[in-house]
Amino acid sequence: MSGAVPLRILVALAAVLTFSSSPLVAQEILTLEEALRTALVQNPNVASATAAAAAATSSRWADWGAFLPTARLNANLSSTDFTNVTFVTPEGSAGFIDPPLKDTRQSSNLGVSLGLGILNPDRITNVKAGAAREDAADMRLTAAERVVIRDVKQAYFEALKQQQLVAVAERQLESRLQDLDLTERRYRIAAASRRDLLGAEIDASDVNEAHPDDTELIDVDLVPDADGLDPRRLTEAAKASNPNLQALRYDEKAAAASKWSAKAQYLPTIDIGLSFGRNKELAEDENLFDFSPANTSATFNIVGSWNLLSGFTRKRQTAQADQQLRQTRAELLAQELLIEKDVRDLVNELTRRSRRLELLERNVRLASERLELARQQYRLGSIPYFNLQQAIDRLQQAEQQLFQERYDYLIGWASLEEKVGGDLGGR
Repeated sequence: MSGAVPLRILVALAAVLTFSSSPLVAQEILTLEEALRTALVQNPNVASATAAAAAATSSRWADWGAFLPTARLNANLSSTDFTNVTFVTPEGSAGFIDPPLKDTRQSSNLGVSLGLGILNPDRITNVKAGAAREDAADMRLTAAERVVIRDVKQAYFEALKQQQLVAVAERQLESRLQDLDLTERRYRIAAASRRDLLGAEIDASDVNEAHPDDTELIDVDLVPDADGLDPRRLTEAAKASNPNLQALRYDEKAAAASKWSAKAQYLPTIDIGLSFGRNKELAEDENLFDFSPANTSATFNIVGSWNLLSGFTRKRQTAQADQQLRQTRAELLAQELLIEKDVRDLVNELTRRSRRLELLERNVRLASERLELARQQYRLGSIPYFNLQQAIDRLQQAEQQLFQERYDYLIGWASLEEKVGGDLGGR
């Protein structure tokens, strides 16, 4: 590859990778695999989706923890100084104490309590909803990675297109300079006209020499073939494995579980509890920090509750959960239809571009042969420079069209891979 990619294209590619152009500008060679590895490690969207997946996994501990008993240890040490000045007489009138009564009251309490929910219907639905949310978060992480891979490939192929166009311009410049040298020599021996010489000089000056950056992108080895693409099979594959659709399906499961959890609020709950305690009233001269009070107690209780009237809050919660479920199902259907349309459109576009690529490759071969023949004829003086100029322009135009179509084809292929994933069956 003779031409390196311009700096402005590198900056655009770097924005997809790390939002900073410095890592790319410092490199001399950048492959597609290196760009993908960099993006998947450093891209902030992937990092955000990874954090969300980790948070969803952590929340599963709380869902399962609802089935475990609760344990609570408490200790209370108190000391109260009080002064009594008034009292109530047996007749019900107020009396005064003279002198006022001053005293100190101290107590020490230590206890442990255990609790276990026997009938809490929403715990099972919360576990189901949590599992679905965790799976949805994992799917969205996969979707974020696919989007980053697609964006990097598209930016990389766009940069390769520009690199190839720079290479075409460099080859054109070299060819124009050779033609100018040949025309000058033929002009000196009166084998070429002044018009031919001026035309060669103008053509050489019209070609702008590129000023590439130091970074060179490595081209892909093979261009996939679209002949094997089956739109029906790819549509079914996309519906089955597309991570965004899978995430919405898990959202649907989570919303259905949340709806049942809201309905479970109409059912009674039963909890059991067990507590042990020690306490002691301390005299003023006793040590307050007594962690082994003499008095003991043990309590076992069963608590049942049934919320009969709550101002229709349960009805509102059930309606909101049902609305969320309906919205999720509607969004899932809309996304399925959209992906089906996108996949079919991409397959049709790639099929059309594949046929055009074959035609453009043939045009480049023919234009190259025609230019070689025109150069031989020009050296022999059988054609004027104008005919040679036409052959050069046609080859340049054919090469530019070929590279533009080739990398636009690869950009479309990357979009189809993001929708379907895996082997597309067209390689």
